[in-house]
Amino acid sequence: MKIVELSKSEYKGYQLEYVYQTKAYYDISIKKRKKITITIHRKKVFKKIEKTFDAKLFEDYIEYPKAFAVFDRKKIVAVIEGAMESWNKRFRVWNFLVEKKYRKQGIGSELFQYIMQYAKNEGARAIILEVQSCNDPAIQFYMKQGLHFVGLDTISYTNNDIQNKEVRLEMARRLE
Repeated sequence: MKIVELSKSEYKGYQLEYVYQTKAYYDISIKKRKKITITIHRKKVFKKIEKTFDAKLFEDYIEYPKAFAVFDRKKIVAVIEGAMESWNKRFRVWNFLVEKKYRKQGIGSELFQYIMQYAKNEGARAIILEVQSCNDPAIQFYMKQGLHFVGLDTISYTNNDIQNKEVRLEMARRLE
């Protein structure tokens, strides 16, 4: 497997279609009395849920993005995109996708390890990313990569993220 850096001029706007199935989600509960208590419980669902969303590579809001991919012939089968947050020395992963047919083959792990080493070489003190609380397969994968929960945003996607069971979770890992 060869990991290749993608050229911004060639791949700007390249469409990514995320499709995943989940058997669980992370239920968020926030109680406010004398203190604030945040509870996050993993809950299984009775029937698999399929989620889809789209993204594009090299969006204008990403400052100095870098993207790396794995190809099968001339088709991208896995891609990761991120950028250094210069103000706090963290490397933020913006996009990470392994096509369904290529999952569970170690490609995602190798690509993720590659970006962590790249970030470390660039002087990043940590790697950070966002994941939806309903994307259990991704959360499980990130935990295997050594990332842990560092925060959440309950109104990132809509004003009803908790009710919709799609809360933005932040996961990160320190880079030594």
